[in-house]
Amino acid sequence: MSHSHDRIDGGDRRELSVDVVLSMAVGRLRTIPEVFVPFVVAGIVLTVVDALRRYDPVPTLERDVARENGLSIDLAYAGYPTGVAGTKTPLESLVGLHPEYLTWGLALYLLSLLVVVLAGVVTMARAMDRDVGLATVGSVFGYVLAVDFLQRGLGSIDALQGMGLWGLPLLVLYLAVAVRLFVVPGLLVAGRGPKRALLESVRRTRGHGWTVFGVILVVGLTGWALGSLPGGTFATTAVLAPVHAVAVVVLLEHSTVVD
Repeated sequence: MSHSHDRIDGGDRRELSVDVVLSMAVGRLRTIPEVFVPFVVAGIVLTVVDALRRYDPVPTLERDVARENGLSIDLAYAGYPTGVAGTKTPLESLVGLHPEYLTWGLALYLLSLLVVVLAGVVTMARAMDRDVGLATVGSVFGYVLAVDFLQRGLGSIDALQGMGLWGLPLLVLYLAVAVRLFVVPGLLVAGRGPKRALLESVRRTRGHGWTVFGVILVVGLTGWALGSLPGGTFATTAVLAPVHAVAVVVLLEHSTVVD
């Protein structure tokens, strides 16, 4: 059993601030720079997917369309380590398509999720000094797929903000849930089952709620800023996503299960 494994299972209940978590994550990445490779590959794939979608007959949303009418700040936080894609295919746009277009649209959608899942699993497993198998990849992919569907159902944070008085409580609820589920991907990589990972994430984030919230803000706002620049898909995936992934591991190493 590795030393990292002991820390994750046993926990080290120290007070953590946002800057400490992020600096520890960056420091870990400097000691094992090879963990950037999976997300660099993922960044290349997502950039290619963006390019394909821009010439795709399947309806696609451009991320920068919303900025044509002025500056729009978006908390670009997906709920798992990933980059900020420049394009998005609404799943409702796939309804009624010819089979070949439907297959193509679904293939690009699932490919985008799969590459970030693989990158996240490999990165977190390396940071934990663990080996992972197909079952782990499958459980993380299932979680990411569920989170993506949920976010598509709720709409973006911008949409929640635009709902006036109804949007504010929904936004608060969304962020509260995001905080409590922050370490679920890491727990799945650490070998927890889906149900146990969900419950344990809620318990482990108790006492660290404001710190996790701060990390989400930093990741989300940095993702929005980088994603707004040319090459933003690659930059957010290759640079920001690994920091997010290792920050999950750092929080796991410094938390315990609280009843």
